[in-house]
Amino acid sequence: MDYFEMIQRVLDYIEMNLNDKVSLERISEAACFSPYHFHRIFKAMAGESVGEYMRRRRLSEASKKLLETSERIIDIALEFQFESQESFTRAFKKVFKTTPGRYRSTGRALVEFERAKLNVNFLKNVKGVKAMEPKIVVKKEFKVVGMRGQTCLKNNVIPKMWENFFPRMGEIINRINKDTAYGICECSDIGETQFNDETLFNELVCVEVDRFDAIPKAMVCKTIPEQKYAVFTHRGPLYNLRQTYDYIYKTWIPTSGYQMAFKDDFELYDGRFKGIDDPGSEFDIYVPIK
Repeated sequence: MDYFEMIQRVLDYIEMNLNDKVSLERISEAACFSPYHFHRIFKAMAGESVGEYMRRRRLSEASKKLLETSERIIDIALEFQFESQESFTRAFKKVFKTTPGRYRSTGRALVEFERAKLNVNFLKNVKGVKAMEPKIVVKKEFKVVGMRGQTCLKNNVIPKMWENFFPRMGEIINRINKDTAYGICECSDIGETQFNDETLFNELVCVEVDRFDAIPKAMVCKTIPEQKYAVFTHRGPLYNLRQTYDYIYKTWIPTSGYQMAFKDDFELYDGRFKGIDDPGSEFDIYVPIK
């Protein structure tokens, strides 16, 4: 079964459980992914997070019941896993721009959110990105020292982390390569958390060292074990980085025959990186695979 079929199976699972309480962990198990990687793959292929997709589908089905039945609003809210009529009303109003009661009184459907349909040809041809074949490498264990912080997809603080880290790089006396730095997205077991654009995860901005001693204040150390990676090269300014990641998660991973490993992924910056806005800039993206 390939990634495309796995996501289709997840969509089937969601449709069968719109009235049940299910976690991201249970949904990802249906797809045979870790929750961490499942969120990224699902969002790339479906266009929104699992939580957002399920919420919109539940609201869509609830809106039908409002028009087609005389059931109480509170009963409909609880049926579709909203904790209260108030929380249901807030979510409903955000999507439909009116309250459930007013929506029912109009007797007219305003909008309907159908089940997502994945397009195989779209997955194989991401607009604006030339097909890029990654290098498959096994990177030996290495050590890093740097600064760890929390960020999320919606409010990305990684640029600020680099801004704070750059002036302090000289404090790291055991640094190996003066022209290389890493931005490591630390893999974590999300568990029952409904991962979405506001879910916090750890980022480590760092440099490679040969040993862990004399670690500067407010910095941390970490050993990255030996791992196989698919290495993609992003070319150009950072504003089109999203296109490169879309290619990786929408096109290459689903059709590559590889599976993502439950390990850290990272970006490697060396002498080819000339700045965030430079069209001639390059850096590598390491995606753990198995």
